[in-house]
Amino acid sequence: MKKKLGLLLVAAGLLSGTVSLAQEKLTIGTNPAYPPFEYKGENNELLGFDIDLMNEVCNVLQKECVYSEQEFDALIPNLRLRRYDAVISGMDITEERAKQLAFSEPYYLNYSIYVSTADKADSIKNVEEMKIGVLSGSTHQQYIRDTYKDAKVSVYPQYPSAMSDLALGRVDVVFGDGEVVRDYIKENDKLVVVGEKVTDPKYFGQGLGIGVGLRNKALVEEINGALKTIKENGKYDEIYKKWFDQ
Repeated sequence: MKKKLGLLLVAAGLLSGTVSLAQEKLTIGTNPAYPPFEYKGENNELLGFDIDLMNEVCNVLQKECVYSEQEFDALIPNLRLRRYDAVISGMDITEERAKQLAFSEPYYLNYSIYVSTADKADSIKNVEEMKIGVLSGSTHQQYIRDTYKDAKVSVYPQYPSAMSDLALGRVDVVFGDGEVVRDYIKENDKLVVVGEKVTDPKYFGQGLGIGVGLRNKALVEEINGALKTIKENGKYDEIYKKWFDQ
């Protein structure tokens, strides 16, 4: 009897350990198509500013980051279905999104720009009259819809598709995150910025945030605490310089 009881206790201990290990994982939804924030490396590994930052958050929280790759416009619906614990994917904090998920404190102050081909840039006087490419489900799509109600808009699941159509002349400009779009310009001397930076606070002025389920306030507080630690210990500056001060 004692032997059976001992075996049961050992089994219970092993099961408890398994549950404990499972709780130490933090599942993260992301769309790795936005260098330098998140993208796939040569060996199919996840790279980018967001990835390094999230990994450091997990390090502070003593949890393992496990990433789930999704299309951008599927991130929030799948978070609400609890298919992962949080999302990080260059996501602007907006009032509309805040109705669907809880955000961490901003970890990056964002801006947006228009990009076109060099041979077409001089002829662009009014963006509203151009064919505009934007990311599906993005703040940029909403901004264009609200600001230029008569604009011809094409939506894309990822930036590479939009940039390809820009090169083929199917759209006149692509509107997107400043650092993401500039990364494409660095790689292609036929692309140029047109117009001014857009920093409308209603859409872009609150910065980028890590999204968590509305009811998971404890995780939001943990993430905010980790971000505070990272900024205080110098890790944030180290990661920022790696991706942006080049």
